[in-house]
Amino acid sequence: MAFHVDVIPQALAEIDSIYRQIAPVAPENASRWLIGIADTIYSLESMPGRCPLAVAESEELAGQEVRLLLYGRKNRGYKIYFAIYHETPTTGTVRVFHVRHWARRELSGDELQELMYDLGDEA
Repeated sequence: MAFHVDVIPQALAEIDSIYRQIAPVAPENASRWLIGIADTIYSLESMPGRCPLAVAESEELAGQEVRLLLYGRKNRGYKIYFAIYHETPTTGTVRVFHVRHWARRELSGDELQELMYDLGDEA
């Protein structure tokens, strides 16, 4: 485990909201989904750079590379947006800051900038 994974409160709230949408309809599926997305997020402890950039302009827009990790299957997939803050080339912190369903439109540059700005001095 070379990287520490930090899920900011906004992303936790988004995960909780998704879980609460699934739970009334399919409680067992909701529990499996929650465990699965948590496992996927914490897989970023190892080699978070394996994930592609969320948008080609991410570094230019936000001053930080924003990467994207996918979770789920086809029409039940989710996008997990995160940034890597390196202490050394192989260690640091991965900050997960946004989770959304794959069918929602892509984040615009302005939205990405706002999300990264909201991280403020947490980085």
